[in-house]
Amino acid sequence: MFKKILSKLLLICFFFLVIFFSIANSETVILGIWPLKNRIEIPLFFLTIVSLTLGVFIGIFLSIYLKIKKK
Repeated sequence: MFKKILSKLLLICFFFLVIFFSIANSETVILGIWPLKNRIEIPLFFLTIVSLTLGVFIGIFLSIYLKIKKK
């Protein structure tokens, strides 16, 4: 019971930390892949939110995959 409450509290704190970071960092960054000449400019908050969202979805996918494989 305490572990569930603590994990949800930490998740909420992390969520607010990401939101505040995103609000504070609205500058643009330039992204490019080394051998290619193409570069794109995107806001830093967009890069942060997209990266974290992809990480969450990859984690959920791997968790579900391992549970299915275990059965």
